[in-house]
Amino acid sequence: MTLAVLADIGGTNIRFALLSPDGQVSARESWLTSLYTDFPDALGAYLDHVGRRDLPQAIAACAAGPLIDGRIDLTNGSWTLTRDILREACSATRTILVNDFTAVARAIPTLGPADCEQIGGTHAEEGATRLALGPGTGLGVACAIPDGKGGWIANPGEGGHADLACNNDRELAIMFQLMRQFGHVGVERVLSGPGLENLYLAIAALDGKTFREKPMAADIARAARSPGDPVAAEAVSVFTGMLGSTAGSLALTLGARGGVYIAGGIIRQWGPLFDRKLFRHRFEAKGRMRSYLAPIPCHLVTAEDLAFRGLAALLHDQR
Repeated sequence: MTLAVLADIGGTNIRFALLSPDGQVSARESWLTSLYTDFPDALGAYLDHVGRRDLPQAIAACAAGPLIDGRIDLTNGSWTLTRDILREACSATRTILVNDFTAVARAIPTLGPADCEQIGGTHAEEGATRLALGPGTGLGVACAIPDGKGGWIANPGEGGHADLACNNDRELAIMFQLMRQFGHVGVERVLSGPGLENLYLAIAALDGKTFREKPMAADIARAARSPGDPVAAEAVSVFTGMLGSTAGSLALTLGARGGVYIAGGIIRQWGPLFDRKLFRHRFEAKGRMRSYLAPIPCHLVTAEDLAFRGLAALLHDQR
């Protein structure tokens, strides 16, 4: 394996690393995407920063948007990515460009017990599909499917833009409030950082409360840790319940009896604020299909280098 640059490109942050021939990942950096006009601008700054502009022979990048006809337009950003853009940015001879959760899904089979916290379930079915989803700037969804030869195929999707489902009267009221604002309410409108903010404002509107400034997701989570802000506490609870329901629906749809993996930074940063019992209850609450879902283990991914692991695995697969 030649020296490679790894790039995880999101609407908020772009993360870089170097992959050595022996598989070691180093020189990790995380910068604000908005500070750079485009990907070549950001990559050039990174290579200058690490003093390795003459070395990279391969580049593997994942970006937060669907890959269509070899092109990714960031869903929550202004950048456009193609393999030609990657190649020309550093004269690499090998290039990989995938959706960000393709990389996450490909990393799932590389995880060990120290990389995850199991939330319910009993055991994963051997050789079955594994589901990855994660709320961040948006909601990523993908799965890893065994290829029948001892390897894995990462299959991306845009499940974050599927219709959001409700499970009780309060959620229906919140949904109607969101529909007035957005029209179509996809899952990502709630299950993401901006989605938590949308939830907070919708609940506040239903309760007749107004605010001078729109609260930020981090502030809402912080407020939910104390008893002084019931709107924040309910927003976090509704978010958790809907995440469990969405994970259960996706597990049914994809037959993900190999396990469900919650990635992304939001839930990991919540710590004890994340109600695991509520998440698991809503995950299994599918009526006659509860027995199908009950054995499936859910995992909260605690590893922070998931995209880099997946990109490294994809480079290895390409050899």
